Amino acid sequence: METYVIGDIHGAARALDQVLERSPFRPGIDRLIQLGDVADGWPETPACVERLLSIPNSIWLQGNHDWWASEWLATQLPLEDVSQSWYRQGGKATFDAYQYLSRSGRYQHFESFFCEQLPYFEDEANNLYMHGGYDPTRPIAEQDPYDLIWNRDLWSGNQTATGYHECFIGHTSTWSYKEVPCHTHNVWNLDQGAGYNGRLSMLNVRTKEFVQSDPVPELYPGVKGR
Repeated sequence: METYVIGDIHGAARALDQVLERSPFRPGIDRLIQLGDVADGWPETPACVERLLSIPNSIWLQGNHDWWASEWLATQLPLEDVSQSWYRQGGKATFDAYQYLSRSGRYQHFESFFCEQLPYFEDEANNLYMHGGYDPTRPIAEQDPYDLIWNRDLWSGNQTATGYHECFIGHTSTWSYKEVPCHTHNVWNLDQGAGYNGRLSMLNVRTKEFVQSDPVPELYPGVKGR
């Protein structure tokens, strides 16, 4: 069994399909870990959820945008009552896309996918997977899950994931200066800006071989992402 990680998808189901097709990943044999932010930005969050739900042996980590989207899916508030912070930062695309599902269909996604996302995951090789970051001076189990999806210090502060072999994160896009998966110390960043003008990345944890989608705006001509 190999382990593969996928970075921030942000509603780009076409990019998700591309990396799955271009990778030697074997559904049902290999393990897939998605690093969060499946939702918000491009117009196909429900399709992304359906695609990930169909892949056996998958682990889904919670991103800050998934947190926002799941809050709305839990309540299904009307447009005038939704969080404007969420709506302005990619939530509009998620809100609009889910209008094509019934109320029960939306709640099924909430229960079967968003409620199953984890704040972090540790594998048998002592690797850590999470969306944002954490305080490496404290045990991760003692830290607030909300902080784990928002923290950027691990990457922006050029920190080492103390106590782990390697750490794999998303959340902080490298697209403006590095268009491929990159690392500093033992921390790997898989967010190459798929929510904006960049590409979606999928990496083999052991070999570090990776595939990427086309630039996501090319997959959605005439559509504005985040």
